[in-house]
Amino acid sequence: MVYKGFKYIPLEGAYELIKSSVRRAKREEVLVLEAYNRVLAEDIISEVNIPEYDVSHYDGYAVRAEDVAQASIDNPTLLKVVGQSFLGEEFEGEIKAGEAVYISTGCRVPLGANAVIPVEQAKNGFIEVRRSVQPYENIISADSDVKKGEKVFNQGHVLRAQDIKFLLDIKKWKVKVFKKPVVAIISVGDELTDRIDETDKKKLDSHNIMISHSIKEAGGIPLPLAIATDDINDVKRLIIRGLEKADIVATIGGASVGGRDCCWEAANQIGIPTAVIRGIKVQPGRVTSLIILDKPIVLLPGHVQSTLVGFCLLLLPLIRHMAGFSSSFSFTTLNARLSHKLSLKEFASFKRVRFVKVTKVNSEYAAKPVLGDSSLTGIVVKANAFIVVPEGKKTIEEGEKVDVHLVNGLFPSLQTF
Repeated sequence: MVYKGFKYIPLEGAYELIKSSVRRAKREEVLVLEAYNRVLAEDIISEVNIPEYDVSHYDGYAVRAEDVAQASIDNPTLLKVVGQSFLGEEFEGEIKAGEAVYISTGCRVPLGANAVIPVEQAKNGFIEVRRSVQPYENIISADSDVKKGEKVFNQGHVLRAQDIKFLLDIKKWKVKVFKKPVVAIISVGDELTDRIDETDKKKLDSHNIMISHSIKEAGGIPLPLAIATDDINDVKRLIIRGLEKADIVATIGGASVGGRDCCWEAANQIGIPTAVIRGIKVQPGRVTSLIILDKPIVLLPGHVQSTLVGFCLLLLPLIRHMAGFSSSFSFTTLNARLSHKLSLKEFASFKRVRFVKVTKVNSEYAAKPVLGDSSLTGIVVKANAFIVVPEGKKTIEEGEKVDVHLVNGLFPSLQTF
């Protein structure tokens, strides 16, 4: 029989195990237009120069700098305008001594010209230049933005909106990225249903919906499976199906040591694990566990606050690792002062997560603890961030500074402060 008891390990140990035991997701090639917020699985080397040639920085006149070297307000230089250059209708000739060509922003600088002067008043085909210009003044030199053969992005870079534009500018139409990990979700409990018309007798499986949205925000693809009953064979059957269809399996509920908690035993009966985590030194969420059977199986607790802590501190880093992100965390962290004294008497050797409501007071942030039993959803609804209290710390005084964390999809909006 599989031992169901806990052997809690620190979060740092859990992360090291994930990095050493869990493979990155496979790679796929996608259109750049579809690559926003994806993680590059290759280095990107530019095959072109940007700009491809010298271009004008302004609307103005392309000239030879030597022709206007003596120009001043008192001694203007007269140049003959011999053409004009627009994007798509560029001047094809060569500028000779005493000549100028009107040029619009971004146009190739005509042969013979080596400077651009701002727009002057043109009369009867001539312009008067009233100041000298230096060679290459107001010209953007060829390859000044990127050179052919230059590395522009490293593997692991997360593509932003400006990166998509840049890739298109260098004529990179497809890129290799890490696949988004598919996460099979199994909720466990005889009391659960996914049908609204049964909610007068059973509890709607709303945890599944919450975790599905969170997985999307984390960079994964949720795959909800059927609800499992509190039967080890039923749980085992669904875990096996999840391992066949997904990259990660996540169970919700049934992760502890109660008489009807069978997820740990079910997962261990499927095969011989290559690595295990039976509990993490975090409260709430301490029963969160991990079993690796070629693919990882994450066991999340059933109480909502514990579910979210297990997601944020174990499943989220696992998804991000597999998806190719260089950082395991996607938290926005800011510094705030605690608005009320917080006492923590239990689990002193664990990290303690406490949910808080953050508001802005003058030029600082204030964090008010939102406390209550780990089964209460209202706590995480009222909160908009959380803090992690270090091991051994039993009191945080009013006014003491703390780091508060926000998670995309759960506590994302700074503007509500």
